[in-house]
Amino acid sequence: MSYLSCEEDITDSQLENGALDCGRYTLPFQPNSLEGRRLSRPELFVWTPCERNRHLDDGLFLKLDEVCRQLTGLDRYVPLIIFLMAETGLRIEELCAVKWEGVSLDKRRMDVPKPRWPEEHEARTIVLSVRVRWYLEQVALALEEDDRFDPLANIVPMDVPAARRALQDVGRRAQVMLGEPLFDALRCDAKARFKEAGLTKAEQDIMLGSALRILPGSQEDLISIQNKLDWHFLDGRTYEEAKDSIPLVSAASIIRARKFFAERGLLKIEDASPTVIRHFPNVVLRILVA
Repeated sequence: MSYLSCEEDITDSQLENGALDCGRYTLPFQPNSLEGRRLSRPELFVWTPCERNRHLDDGLFLKLDEVCRQLTGLDRYVPLIIFLMAETGLRIEELCAVKWEGVSLDKRRMDVPKPRWPEEHEARTIVLSVRVRWYLEQVALALEEDDRFDPLANIVPMDVPAARRALQDVGRRAQVMLGEPLFDALRCDAKARFKEAGLTKAEQDIMLGSALRILPGSQEDLISIQNKLDWHFLDGRTYEEAKDSIPLVSAASIIRARKFFAERGLLKIEDASPTVIRHFPNVVLRILVA
């Protein structure tokens, strides 16, 4: 039997073995019945892309994904940073300041601390997209499995200069040619995604913190933002309406599957160490293309 390397994700192996490409989602196993019948199209969740106008072209995320798949150890946080910036629009200074205690996975909310600059900006709460919530759940559970989850710790264990250098290095290795720093480009792309989802200017300001003296959005604002992000992502449905048909595997199920494969010699998992989180998710940047 051959081993899967630590850099490979179970979902990649699923794809190689005939998994169904679900576009925006991590790939589930191909839904075949005992008779080998593939489920018909009406039985599958179908997403129809809408017209869009993104800041970054699709090829950039494919290049970044290829480079990030080669990262090991704590460098695997780099694709998570890229994903979070593209989906939330947070500045890199803001993202590096968010602590786990400020993240509510059940409510899909994240408390962003008041930044040092600009001084007129206040602390605010933003909405987590379905995919961001899913990836953060995987990271949190992976940390718990290694007995290293700390609510007071930052979700990204890097300071701002280190995060900037890491993004610059990945961009250079991916031969990304932009007229602006990658972290600024990702923020602009997030703004384009919010506009594409139908967020009003005020709602975009709540997510991006881009208005003068922006104040935390009301509960009504946050609910409106969440519904619009869901409708855009789930073809007119909220997460609650669509959750039973979304092919997303829970974080707990993914870890159980990894342990199952490891016990049978089909997956090699490194021992936990200061630089190795055994079940850290493989953040697939290519799904940002959809």
